[in-house]
Amino acid sequence: METPAPAVPRPVDDARHQQVHDAVRALVREQGAQVSMDAVAARAGCSKQTLYARYGSKQALLMQVLSEESRRAVVLAGVPDAASLRPGLVAFARDHLARLSEPGTIGTARLLTGQAAQFPDEVRALYRIWIDGLQERLATWLRQAMRRGLLRHDDPHSAAELLLGMIVGLDFDRQRFLVPHRDTTDLQTQWAEFAVDSFLRAFAPPVSRT
Repeated sequence: METPAPAVPRPVDDARHQQVHDAVRALVREQGAQVSMDAVAARAGCSKQTLYARYGSKQALLMQVLSEESRRAVVLAGVPDAASLRPGLVAFARDHLARLSEPGTIGTARLLTGQAAQFPDEVRALYRIWIDGLQERLATWLRQAMRRGLLRHDDPHSAAELLLGMIVGLDFDRQRFLVPHRDTTDLQTQWAEFAVDSFLRAFAPPVSRT
C-alpha cells in the first residue's frame, strides 16, 4: 500500500490570516495556554468552522501563527561574512533584549509558568515554537559562520544556547522580581555589544601559524 502524500495546507487569505494572527498573538499574551478556537474566532471576527477548515486544529493554528511570530523576531539575514558577523549579532542581541523588555513578554512568561502543571503539553509546545525555534535559527546562522572560518568550529547549537544566555544575562530575572532592568535602547545596546564581543572572543577562529 502506498504511503499517502502529506496534506498540503490550503491557501489562506492574507487579510483574514493577519486578523487571525493578531488574535492568536493577543490571546496567548492574555490567556497563555488556555486559548480556545472560540476565543480566536470571536477576536478575529470569523467562525470557528472557518478556522478549522483553514488550519485543521487548534494545535496546527498555534504552530503556524506563533512560528511566524517567532521567525519575525529573528533579524539574522543572509549569509554571514567578515563585515556582517558582529553587526548582525549585535542587532540580533539588541532586538532580543528589546522584545524581552516588552511588558507583555514577562506577563506571558508568568502566565505560562502558572499553567504548566495544568496544560503541560501546550506549554511544552509553546517552548518548542519560541525557544527551540529561536535557538535553531541562531545555530543555523552560526554554523554558516563556522563553515566560512569566521568562528571556531564547534557545536553550533551549544554555541547558540551560550550566546542566548549571555545576551539575556540576569535581565529577565530582574523583570520577574520587579527590580530595575535594561529598559532603554542605550542600556540594551551597551549590553548587546558586551555580550557579542565576549562571545566572539570565546569563539574566535584559531590563528594560523606560518
